[in-house]
Amino acid sequence: MKKILLFSPLCKPKAVLEVSLPSYLNLKCQGFTYDILLYNDNNIEDSKQYTDNFISQHDNVSLLPNIFDENSAYQKHNWNISLIDRISAIKNKALEYALKNNYDYIFLVDADLVLNPNTLISLVNAQKHFIFEIFWTMFTNAHYYKPNAWDYHSWVYDTPESIIKLKEPNVYEVGAGGACTLVSRELLERGLNFNRLSNMRFPGEDRHFCTRVQALNEKVYIDTHFPAFHIHNPKLVDEAKLWYSNGAKPEFFKSWLTDEWKTNVRRSFEEPKSKIGQIKKGFYLARRAYINYFKKL
Repeated sequence: MKKILLFSPLCKPKAVLEVSLPSYLNLKCQGFTYDILLYNDNNIEDSKQYTDNFISQHDNVSLLPNIFDENSAYQKHNWNISLIDRISAIKNKALEYALKNNYDYIFLVDADLVLNPNTLISLVNAQKHFIFEIFWTMFTNAHYYKPNAWDYHSWVYDTPESIIKLKEPNVYEVGAGGACTLVSRELLERGLNFNRLSNMRFPGEDRHFCTRVQALNEKVYIDTHFPAFHIHNPKLVDEAKLWYSNGAKPEFFKSWLTDEWKTNVRRSFEEPKSKIGQIKKGFYLARRAYINYFKKL
């Protein structure tokens, strides 16, 4: 019987955790068991208290001891290098814990994801060393839902079809992604870790993690059978609750990924014809360049 460690570092509003954490408890098992390990990095008191109570109420949920004295400064996706280094150090401790306690896999889950109960079975059955489950996000000022995967760092795609194909249930090789990732013990034993690569200025620890995977000559995969619900904004809490209470059905996301969505995806790859469109695209590219190559703080 294989053993899996589900690890999630928490720094989210209590309303989000009240939806995401219970979904961790209800994952179905088939040929494996799993334990839950949490890191209470919450910087809001009611979130801290909710996490502590959640851990105390469930025998298969443990707490990873604090490795920092100060609270996290993370707020609303305000990533910078110091925050990337912080979350990387926390996740590296979880990788060490998984190795020390003889787990066959570690399942790394972001705290704002609500999981379909079939997620772990689907990921394990794919029989990959590195695979993550899909979720879709409408980012601020975006015109269509994007997946948590891309062809090149960061959020760059070869063609519109790189995005559109992911709405169909399957397992796909991708360039990178993450946030809901199953990693085999073999990769951990070969030295896979979250240490930031100094010659890559991309925000987000998963960029560095995926690059290290490929440096080990392993491929990166995404599973699209049982999408998670991403509570990117606390305003989505009620919708996430309803989705989960109605069975966390993958079909739900078809209402997001419509023909109009496909059109918007394809349109985003077209060169703007008007001067205003060209200026807007220039500003967008400049903004992405700043985000991807931000100054060290």
